[in-house]
Amino acid sequence: MLDAQFWWYLTRASAVIAWSLMVISVFWGILLATRILKPRDNPSWLLDLHRWLSGLSIVFVGLHMFSLYMDSYAHFSISDLFIPFHSQYTKVASLGAWPVAIGVICTYILLAVQGTSLMMRRLPRKYWKAIHYSSYLLVLVISFHAGWSGTDVSSFAYRAIAILLIGLTTVALILRILFPKPARTLAAQVEGRRPNQNVENLVSLVVSEIAYPATGIKQINFENPTGAPLKEWLPGSHITLHLPNGLKRQYSLCGDLRDKDSYTISVLQAPQSRGGSEWIHQELKQGMTVEVSGPHNHFEIEPAKDYLFIAGGIGITPIKAMIESLPTKKAWSLVYAGRSRSSMAYASELEGMYQDRVTIHSDEEAGHRINLDEILKDFDGDVYTCGPEPLLAALMERVPAGRLHFERFNAVERSSSVTLDEFTVVLKRSGKKFQVTKDESLLNAINQNGGSLISSCGEGVCGTCEVRFLGGSPQHLDSVMSDEDKDEIGVMYPCVSRSNSDELILDI
Repeated sequence: MLDAQFWWYLTRASAVIAWSLMVISVFWGILLATRILKPRDNPSWLLDLHRWLSGLSIVFVGLHMFSLYMDSYAHFSISDLFIPFHSQYTKVASLGAWPVAIGVICTYILLAVQGTSLMMRRLPRKYWKAIHYSSYLLVLVISFHAGWSGTDVSSFAYRAIAILLIGLTTVALILRILFPKPARTLAAQVEGRRPNQNVENLVSLVVSEIAYPATGIKQINFENPTGAPLKEWLPGSHITLHLPNGLKRQYSLCGDLRDKDSYTISVLQAPQSRGGSEWIHQELKQGMTVEVSGPHNHFEIEPAKDYLFIAGGIGITPIKAMIESLPTKKAWSLVYAGRSRSSMAYASELEGMYQDRVTIHSDEEAGHRINLDEILKDFDGDVYTCGPEPLLAALMERVPAGRLHFERFNAVERSSSVTLDEFTVVLKRSGKKFQVTKDESLLNAINQNGGSLISSCGEGVCGTCEVRFLGGSPQHLDSVMSDEDKDEIGVMYPCVSRSNSDELILDI
């Protein structure tokens, strides 16, 4: 038979452990949300640990409640445990039933946070976020429950743990306030500039090595001739080459994330090149120097339970870097499609490294195009894709927007059905106000009025001209990311976009 004090000791121990797990879970969640440790952290690993800690805290809360029910001294009934203000237990007489009631309410908040996290894919994001943010309040309020109803408050060990947990909570909240950046970092912030400063942070890099991983594909390694380390980057990042013929072209990085001394890109010689890939294939030689800006990233890999990567042709370049960044035990698979194996860069390398996780589909060998319906059947994880527009369009028809992540090669034509109207622009920081005529580019109008925004592609693909909007309704005509994502983080791309409202307020 168990000692009479066993349940009381278990109650106290489980309460402290549950509180500790809640605080650490919130702290890990803030590291995940802010990504202040990137690129040294791994979002998938942070998310797994965050979920595991959250689930474990519920287990210990359940153990805490069960031991209170079993303890003959405290004598908590089922109603006491689940109905606020029902219990008559008091430690501080002047507070009455409040300390225990707070614990009951916090239990429901914890269950709501955990439950909605499991259903976040099916809930409107704004509702999920509102409930999830209550966890910050939870970890603060639970300290009052512990202090006002616990019996160990006077002991040194308990006070030391309480101070540590409250301190960690405070640090976590400060980090959340100081680093409120979304996963999609603004191009302006990546470059270390304010949005109204015309600075491209160009660096001269030398071509250190050239290889040909497939027919029609040229792999180029760039190094800094000064020996200084290059900027760190995350999977999905691209750099902009400022070519001697005056063109600017963006190419995904596909080298080793850990290599701080070089950048690697692979360039397909496009059949109808506008001058970029043709110049690179015909003129770019080992030893030459090229001006490079970036890296920028609008295609970051986000935390998910399971990943399906679908690459079309040269779209394998950002996908390859994503795959190589994932932990060994993370669930993922790759479907890599192309016209022929000889034109598919890194196909043999990926097959050899990852074996049954990789499916190579060659139209030439199979005699037909890839069957997306068969590939997507019963898959409910996140899909990451890069490739030609027909592939992206087909996936958009089949995969819910919340689970599909993509990057385009070329801009989508969105302006044919748009009515071009005149509108007013206010540059908030400089206080300037001007009209943009129906035949005028918003980007040009901004720069002519002192905004000095830089741009690169001029087609709404690269995201270099990104700027925050503070008021009004942008008319998104770019292809950088979904319109919903742009509105959520408050950005637009004025090289092609305009305004739906009579007045547009920009953070310039």
